Amino acid sequence: MKINDPLILDTCVFRDGSFLKKLEKYHGKKILPAVAYAEVCLYLIGKRHKKPAEVDYYINKLGIEVEWLTKTRAQYAALYGIKGEDFKDNNRDYLIGAHAYPPPRTMITYNKKDFWFIKRNFLYDSDEILKKIEK
Repeated sequence: MKINDPLILDTCVFRDGSFLKKLEKYHGKKILPAVAYAEVCLYLIGKRHKKPAEVDYYINKLGIEVEWLTKTRAQYAALYGIKGEDFKDNNRDYLIGAHAYPPPRTMITYNKKDFWFIKRNFLYDSDEILKKIEK
């Protein structure tokens, strides 16, 4: 099965160094939603004491592009919040997941249940996507 570009990365994939090393070799488009970028910065700058330039260097080295939230994607996120659970508690996941639309875009996350609004054939964890990439 073909992978749909781009790959949309959830924040949680940045905890898996092995996955990121393999992802670096993937030559398709890789997107980090702006909200996920803020979460990565919060962790790396706030908890790991990295400098903002180091964070950007790391993301660029992996060939990842930060994609900003558009009005249309913000509207998608609001619609998911209306259909789903409390928007206040899940707003970042709705905003991150909105980058998977319009299909075909592939979302990579360890928290699949949080992205219930993305069709199964466009939602993978890192192990699943690596099997497809390495074929």
